Amino acid sequence: MSAIFYTQHGCYKLSSGLFLLLLLSFSLFLNSCSPGKLLILEGNFLNSRGRYNEAVSSYLKALEHEDAAPYAEYGLGSVYYALDESKAALERFADSRKILETRSPVDHRELRFRNNYNTGVVLFGEGDFAAAVEAFRESLRADPERIEAKRNLELSLLLLARERAGQGGAEQGQQESESRAALFEYLRQKEQQQWKSREWAAEEQPAGPDY
Repeated sequence: MSAIFYTQHGCYKLSSGLFLLLLLSFSLFLNSCSPGKLLILEGNFLNSRGRYNEAVSSYLKALEHEDAAPYAEYGLGSVYYALDESKAALERFADSRKILETRSPVDHRELRFRNNYNTGVVLFGEGDFAAAVEAFRESLRADPERIEAKRNLELSLLLLARERAGQGGAEQGQQESESRAALFEYLRQKEQQQWKSREWAAEEQPAGPDY
């Protein structure tokens, strides 16, 4: 599922590709084969093939394993999203985030990003642009280099400003537009700085296992 939106800045694809089950096959699974992680991989396989009832069964079993629990909640959220059960999907992403709050803040960065990013995608689809903005901002706190999150944040801010301008009058709309322009410029500068700093550097090796 995805949506393409056309704005004065161009065409943006608000992708839900992160819901594909490849997204949960993180590197830690290659280094360890605990029962919970194997259940997650099983659920991902079934989910990617549209066998949602079976996938849910695997994820629910994985919830019983502490190491796999946040990934199981996320997997359940992806199933519910695929089934157009937005409220249930948001609840599962929130449950995954709650579990991660008990873990080290430097661990599971990819899952933290995906929980917030996909929450933003769901909220955007529901037209809740203010909440989508916060979700995309949280995803960028987890991984500031993700271009898709930056673009979706920009698009959410744009539509939120238009929405508020229509409700609050031209003056408020102008203020929102100026704030948005400042944020957009900041994001562009950050992206350019990151690109320049990495342009001639060797590719970094993974610091350690992660899902």
